[in-house]
Amino acid sequence: MAITKIWAVKDDLRRVLNYIENPDKTKEELSDGLKEVLAYTTQGYKTNEKEYITGINCEPSTSLKQMMNTKLSYNKMDGRLAFHAVQSFKPGEVTPEECHSLGVQLAKQMWGNRFEVVVSTHLDKEHLHNHFVVNSVSWVDGKKYDNRKKDIDHFRELNDAICK
Repeated sequence: MAITKIWAVKDDLRRVLNYIENPDKTKEELSDGLKEVLAYTTQGYKTNEKEYITGINCEPSTSLKQMMNTKLSYNKMDGRLAFHAVQSFKPGEVTPEECHSLGVQLAKQMWGNRFEVVVSTHLDKEHLHNHFVVNSVSWVDGKKYDNRKKDIDHFRELNDAICK
């Protein structure tokens, strides 16, 4: 049975405000925290040269721009930029294909109705694991994902049900 963790990706509010006040800046400069987590989770050598990367409500290759455009369209550029979650299996428990499939199912059930998500399966450790980068702002209604205790519990319950 896989274990799960989730935490917020935050950015420096001062940098965000400087961006908003400076029209010459690009969207990518604002999103350093989001850009870093997307770059880390989608590294080619960890994902069999990006074979095991799936976007939900976004294209993996343009997910940063899409996520930032969602934030801009709802004027929600501050606070939590995204959430980074992990689903980790014991060594030998699943194949790379099974790991990725279980991760995509989990992400779709947890966030697929409202949020942009990138699922990346890492094969660089003995224990295969999925990384999820979840936009904190819903593309559907502009509401933020809060990641309250009930959300964390729901994430674990979904994970357990899918893994069974």
